[in-house]
Amino acid sequence: MDSLAGEAEAGQRLKAQALRDFQPVPEEMREDPRPGYELRLSPEDTPVPALLKYALKLIGLPSDGPGEKVAWWVDFLYQGEWCQLAHRKFGVRLTLATEASKDDAAKKMGRIVKQLRSSLSVVEKLIEDAAPDLLGAGNATVVNQHSSLRDAYEYFRERALNPAVIADKTTVIEHEGGATGTSFESGAIRMHMNAFHDMVAAITAYFSLVEHVLVLALPFSGFDPANDNLTTIIGWRWGEKFGRLLGTDGDASKYRQRLTEVVERWRNPYSHGGFEKGQGATVYLHTPGVEAAVPIGLTKVANSPLFSLLPTNETDVAEVFDLFDEIDTWLKTTMPRAMQWIDSGLNVRFDETFRSEVGAARTDEEFEYLLERADDHQSMLDNMDF
Repeated sequence: MDSLAGEAEAGQRLKAQALRDFQPVPEEMREDPRPGYELRLSPEDTPVPALLKYALKLIGLPSDGPGEKVAWWVDFLYQGEWCQLAHRKFGVRLTLATEASKDDAAKKMGRIVKQLRSSLSVVEKLIEDAAPDLLGAGNATVVNQHSSLRDAYEYFRERALNPAVIADKTTVIEHEGGATGTSFESGAIRMHMNAFHDMVAAITAYFSLVEHVLVLALPFSGFDPANDNLTTIIGWRWGEKFGRLLGTDGDASKYRQRLTEVVERWRNPYSHGGFEKGQGATVYLHTPGVEAAVPIGLTKVANSPLFSLLPTNETDVAEVFDLFDEIDTWLKTTMPRAMQWIDSGLNVRFDETFRSEVGAARTDEEFEYLLERADDHQSMLDNMDF
């Protein structure tokens, strides 16, 4: 797909409305850079700079570039005066060559920016209409958030394993009439509860990390837009993603079952309003004859975190994190190339070209070269070292 449907109509609409004052620069005026007033556009005005370039392209204003520390620039006339919009390393810059005063130039540049912003609604509508087809063909890149998601998991894990020391607290209470009493708060119990809360947070963070990894690994695991819909897969629950990437037999079945047990015991009750699966210890039945309210889970409540004052112990915490370590190691051996790419921090493309490159890298050395080349290219883009 070289262009989006409706580009011609969108260009005519922009020429007649938002960008009506923008005109091409005559060839004889395009030779030399011109001094003028410069305005650095805020990130709020240009959250996606390429959309501004695209809007100008739609009305027939070509872009140049890349160049040294600049990704692209577009020369144009605004109400007869030469201007340039450029995406430089530290942001988007607008230059206006005019003999007007500084204040008048600032007002005119403000109007230019306002009109450029107005053009974005037309551009965005084009892309939104095309998005389902683009995603359906795999023409998309997923941002690699592996590092930040793992940092969140490691943060809560460390706190769960090594809670901050809290001393016992004894408070003297004075009553009317001069009598006194004391209240005692156990530092050990408070540390234990803090560790439990951090363990639940770490479990939630780990499952978020695993789901993210399973999506990023798709292009390395036979993703085919003819059969797979990226948006649909992203919306699947973690277990469905797990089965799609890793299968349903052998070690995959074993690890999925063990993860499910962790989810149902520790994560779900605190991700769904404090209610366990089946509401075992969170809802009590008013039962005739028993003359008491009894938990729905009956004697099975003994396995619930809500059953005792201290919902977990050091063995529970260690077992959960040992399982996660085991799964991390297994993932690296089960899909080594996907994990190598994910660990690099590089974003993951889903288009046919990238999938073909991954498939063509038959040896470890070829894959290393592909990864190194992608990393070098990303560094060039980040630093605009064209």
